[in-house]
Amino acid sequence: MKTKHIIYALLFLIVLSVQRCQCKKDDPIPAPVPQPIPCDTCLPAITTSGKNTFGCRVNGIVWLPLGGGFNPGQWVEYFDQHLIVHGYNDDKGQWINLDVYPIIDTGRYVFYTPILKVQWADYLNAKTNIDYYADTIYKGYINVLRFDSVKGLMSGTFEFDVYDKYHKHNNDTIHITDGRFDLHL
Repeated sequence: MKTKHIIYALLFLIVLSVQRCQCKKDDPIPAPVPQPIPCDTCLPAITTSGKNTFGCRVNGIVWLPLGGGFNPGQWVEYFDQHLIVHGYNDDKGQWINLDVYPIIDTGRYVFYTPILKVQWADYLNAKTNIDYYADTIYKGYINVLRFDSVKGLMSGTFEFDVYDKYHKHNNDTIHITDGRFDLHL
């Protein structure tokens, strides 16, 4: 009879052990959420909400501003109907500037047009001392998408060609294309 109790006790322990050892399905491991890859070769989106962006292509290669020191990298000035858009890359030592007058509203201003009294632009590489500019831009445009002096926002797109200022580089032409800015005044 004692053996019977021992067998029952052993069976009870075995059943209890099996119940405790039953594998409980683990919660599935969630798939990793794909993170956007930072893109040093992507232009910022064309926006009109004051995102403080600037970018373009220089001879087909993406050009993005990068501030340094007291220079923010991108900014816009507007005074006396003068619109001046600046981009600066501290690492590359490069500037892109566009100066147009008079700008009094949104719209597309095609270069060269006698309506604009000033149509000036340049691309300067301070590290190589190469300065390309056009004191009168003959090819390109600026499209002012947002002109909000109350909120202090200026947005637009641009494209233009600049030329070897001092004819040191075989009279090269630099093509600035796919330009966009969305800046605070």
